Amino acid sequence: MSFEQPSSPPRSHHAPPQLTLAQAAQIIRESMRDKSYQLTPLGGDVAAYLRAKRKRLTDSSYIDYESGLDKLARYFLDLELDEFEPPTGTERLEDFLDAQWGSGAPRTYNKNLSIIKDFFRFQIIRGRLHGDPTMPIERARKREVYRTTFSPDQRRAIISEQESRRDRIALRLLLDYGLRKGALRAVQFKHFDHHRRRLTIFTKGQKVREVPIPHPEFWVDLEHHILEISAKPNDYLLCAQRTIPVGAPDENGRRAVETRFFHDRAMSGHGAHKWWYRCLAGAGIVPEGTEAGEKMHKARHTAGQRVLDATGNLKAVQKLLGHASIQTTGDIYADWDIDQLATTMAAVLAEDDD
Repeated sequence: MSFEQPSSPPRSHHAPPQLTLAQAAQIIRESMRDKSYQLTPLGGDVAAYLRAKRKRLTDSSYIDYESGLDKLARYFLDLELDEFEPPTGTERLEDFLDAQWGSGAPRTYNKNLSIIKDFFRFQIIRGRLHGDPTMPIERARKREVYRTTFSPDQRRAIISEQESRRDRIALRLLLDYGLRKGALRAVQFKHFDHHRRRLTIFTKGQKVREVPIPHPEFWVDLEHHILEISAKPNDYLLCAQRTIPVGAPDENGRRAVETRFFHDRAMSGHGAHKWWYRCLAGAGIVPEGTEAGEKMHKARHTAGQRVLDATGNLKAVQKLLGHASIQTTGDIYADWDIDQLATTMAAVLAEDDD
């Protein structure tokens, strides 16, 4: 009896499809979405805690909480929850925090300390732990933040030097009305109230608020832009876009490119970052190709400082920027207090000259 060897499948003469950078990044992200920390003794407690907190956390906060507690569970692979009773538990957590975030920014250290504190308080309330091992652990001291703003001339140039009407509208929302990047990316045409001259924004912490936009020129530009692109209510102001080659290559092998807009999709965070620096380069604020050194958040500070310089009204700045506490506004815009002090001292000293 003879046996035939199975024939090997014919080889394809076509090259395998090439992955785009976005597709490759997605595959890597999927491979890292690993819940194996839940198999550790502490990981089960982490999972139960996160289930209880899920309804109170925003999506971004949930990711931060799980990331920090994932590290905690993996760092103490062999320990049960009751092995974190103080004082031994305090020493263990101090070592862990120092190893993970001790050399990083104080803000990052303090954020993760807060997450871990809440996790252990949860266990105490549920009767699973007696003492709080995080109570003696001190927060890191915050560093002084060097805050800068764009000058009036720079602000005007950033807006006026853009060829695209869409870009000028979006930049006004950043530089005049202090929107955050996330809020700007979420703006759809249905969020504009043309009659009341308001914009509804969806911002940090899933807050929803209205921003008054009294400037007539803004609405004229917006209406022209809507007509130009035949915008639908659900389309995004700052929509996704892609530059693609078109036509045949020239004698040097180069092809012309065109930008295609996907109006029903929001621009990605990375896309917004690149868009911002293209606008700055177009205004001569940074050299072409620069993608660091002038964060978009600087536009938000510029908007707040502009209102404060014009009015001296800290409450107006708080309302514009949507700060929950006026103390936050005061802490950020403390340089106004110095200017006010300088004016006051000049007036006091002038009395000596009389």
